[in-house]
Amino acid sequence: MREHIEGAVQVVANNNLKFDRPQQPIGALPDPAETFGHVHKAQPQPPTKEVLDKLNAPEIKERCADLLSRYPEGQGALLEVLWLVQGVFGWVPTEGIRWAANVCGCAPAHALGVATFYTMYNHAPKGKFLLQFCRNISCAIKGAQPLIKYVENKLGIKSGETTPDGMFTILQVECLGSCGNGPMMLVNDDFATDVVDGELKMKRGTTLTEASIDRIVDWCKAHANNVPKHDVLGGIVKGHCGHPGAPGATAKPQVNDYAPPSPVLCVKAEADETGATLTWKGAPEFTKIVVEKKNGSEWVAVGEPGVKDKAFVDAAGKVGDEYRMIATSGERVAKPSAVAVTTQKPAPVEEKKV
Repeated sequence: MREHIEGAVQVVANNNLKFDRPQQPIGALPDPAETFGHVHKAQPQPPTKEVLDKLNAPEIKERCADLLSRYPEGQGALLEVLWLVQGVFGWVPTEGIRWAANVCGCAPAHALGVATFYTMYNHAPKGKFLLQFCRNISCAIKGAQPLIKYVENKLGIKSGETTPDGMFTILQVECLGSCGNGPMMLVNDDFATDVVDGELKMKRGTTLTEASIDRIVDWCKAHANNVPKHDVLGGIVKGHCGHPGAPGATAKPQVNDYAPPSPVLCVKAEADETGATLTWKGAPEFTKIVVEKKNGSEWVAVGEPGVKDKAFVDAAGKVGDEYRMIATSGERVAKPSAVAVTTQKPAPVEEKKV
């Protein structure tokens, strides 16, 4: 007898499918984006002139010129230019995304796709203090969820919401790269598990607790009028010369042999009645190998084994002869290998019959 389950698709005897409707509607699971605070809701936008006036400031233009000089294509700087926009407004307004696309020479639709793909770009104003709690496995198994619920209750908001006074915003995010301190959080751009000597700190081995969250929230309230700010892009890098060919860059293309291939390794030479046999270890990138033999004070090429060969025999070789090998990869030439002095090949050991 088949088991009858309401609301499920059943396989009947004649191989037809039958759906039994449930007595009550089935409730959908919560939307993860809604739960963790990453839903992009409709947001009133600031006037275009206001956005452009702030973004066309001389210091922003200087930063953009520095970023563009680091990449062969302007689109390569898009992530960082969008981050500059967020640094100005605390979020990325639509006109700011369009401005970033124009700076980087890409389509506005592409810039919008990038800005909405990465959750670290904010699409609405956030509180003065953005509290980001890691919800990934290391923090989760060490009690992150009860702490997130605790701070939500303490501030009277849910993840993704901002307090009415504009002071705090809570977000649940993926791994923040500090699993050893889990559960942990970011307060704006600072890692924090406690307040130490009047500063947000995350000392080795410390984790968030309800008591430390209370201290962090009190610290934030005390610094409401003096919110610490960091240049997360590190400022203008002096003397980097940029990328060859990029606007404003002074760097020159590297020559073909700027990074030579690895040399031939473990060269060994042993002599017997057939001559000197060389063995070695080579890299897959080799396109040519030359064996050289020392003749007085000079090195003379005596052969070119295949790059997949495992041995090379110099019929004229004898005990005491010195060999080295030089590999080539395309146009790049490796340093000569260590010199191998030929030794007598040991006689084969006969197995004793029992």
